[in-house]
Amino acid sequence: MVRVTGFDGAHNHNVSESTYKNHASNRRVEDPDVLAFVDELQAAGSKPKLIMQYLRKKTRVTLRDVHNLVTKLKEKRKGGATTEERLETVLRELCETRDNRTTVFGNDTKTTQTMTMQTRQMRRCFKAFPEVLLVDTTHNTNESRYKLFSFMVNDVYGHGQYVHHSLMENESNECLSDAIRSFKFNNPSWEKIKVIVIDKDLMELGYLKRSSKKYIRTEMAKSEYGGPTSFDKDEVEDAVDMARLAPSAVEYTKYLKYLYFLLDDVHLKDSDAIPEPGHPFLKYFMRNWDSMKERWALYARSDVPHLGNHMNNRLESSWGHLKEVLKPEMAFGECVNKLMFLQAVAEMEYAKKNHRTIEEVRSRS
Repeated sequence: MVRVTGFDGAHNHNVSESTYKNHASNRRVEDPDVLAFVDELQAAGSKPKLIMQYLRKKTRVTLRDVHNLVTKLKEKRKGGATTEERLETVLRELCETRDNRTTVFGNDTKTTQTMTMQTRQMRRCFKAFPEVLLVDTTHNTNESRYKLFSFMVNDVYGHGQYVHHSLMENESNECLSDAIRSFKFNNPSWEKIKVIVIDKDLMELGYLKRSSKKYIRTEMAKSEYGGPTSFDKDEVEDAVDMARLAPSAVEYTKYLKYLYFLLDDVHLKDSDAIPEPGHPFLKYFMRNWDSMKERWALYARSDVPHLGNHMNNRLESSWGHLKEVLKPEMAFGECVNKLMFLQAVAEMEYAKKNHRTIEEVRSRS
């Protein structure tokens, strides 16, 4: 038995209006207009801190409140539908617009293997600028771990424009074949492509898969080449870079012989032929890089209409890095939805730029 002999009803903490308003129960956002706007912000990829900046002007929420609110809105948007049902809804909405194309390839287990998406404007853009095609793969864009395989071209302003998206289960030959076959079918002007710019680590593309490895800096650190302490890594990398930028075959050969000096300690004269390499890393370089120098050495590519695209940085930096918007924890349908939302925004910006240019030309005439 417990007997209460007395009590004190006074608060043992500070009591004020600000303290009262800071209680979680009083920080709830219940205004339907505010909730609807936040839902749009979150669906468009806005970060919680940016959403909080908006809400701070309207309410007294904290960052934790925003995280809770975003989670609740995500669940509400999903409803009771499965991932497959939500994805089907997104794709049907995409195809409702005239000349938008989407293709789904399945495997033997009836699981989606490859999904391709292309809007009407993407096809028109590729038809107008088909000469140079940039290709890249982005990882960690959805919870299903599908890879985003994208094509980009240079528009009339020298800016990159996406012309094709594929979500692939992996980077196998089968998935890549699905994506490329769909692209060719929907874009008859693919035969006008003059140059394809790819990353060296996109290993599944034919010749590169068989003959080359990833990046030189990564290879140099491997123990099979003696490790980074067996030679001066910076000097070797500088020599390779000078060979890459060589303006002529004579200059390229000069820097190649410098590599022999650094790695094999061989002094080669201008008239000397290139001997068989001895150092393991030099063997790797001759086998995987020198044998295909026309793909990367500047002098050998001087007549290639690459429009200044020597690497895929233009594609990787487009839209402020897709990885900042597409997250690994994102549902597959949400990933597709957000991807096509970003594409729509990019197309509107391009149309606006075209309209502004036309108006400027008219005003000068």
